[in-house]
Amino acid sequence: MHWISGQMNCPSQIHRWERALRRRGRGAGARRDGRRGFSLIESMIAIVIVGFGVTAMMELLATGTMANASGTELTTAVNLAGNVREISLGLPFYDPQQPTQWSTKESTVAGYDNVLDLDNCSFSPPLDVNRLGMDQYANWRQVVSVESVSEDNLASVRSDTTAEPTARVTVQIMHNGAEVYRMSWLAVAKD
Repeated sequence: MHWISGQMNCPSQIHRWERALRRRGRGAGARRDGRRGFSLIESMIAIVIVGFGVTAMMELLATGTMANASGTELTTAVNLAGNVREISLGLPFYDPQQPTQWSTKESTVAGYDNVLDLDNCSFSPPLDVNRLGMDQYANWRQVVSVESVSEDNLASVRSDTTAEPTARVTVQIMHNGAEVYRMSWLAVAKD
């Protein structure tokens, strides 16, 4: 006795159900000549389409990874430039011992006692805000220049003189020999 569902208990209903399944191509006695499926061409087209999709996704991932690396490099450079700016903000404009001299650079970075001491300095490894070298950034360099500018025309660079109470401090951040970031600000002598 065949049992298909609770409502088809009679053998004539079961035979009708089996005949309907055979006509549709299903069931134990289904005809083999009416089989449906994918041809080789259809399969190849599907593979090509999927291949293009996978290739596009791989390119997208590669581009995202490169953008992330560039963003990380730029963030590091901005922070390193900010370190030099913080150092300069903690220094007076003029040298306390020789206020009329431009170049009175002390022998060590820890001894720098005015903004003008930062002129023509290059720090590798770069400095943190406490003026200590950061060895984990060995491939990075902070290049600092200080230029005297006219207090009424900031675009006018003057020869290095303490007669002008305004200077432009520029820090250039290098990574593996290439410039990544440049930042400038003004240092002004207090009256």
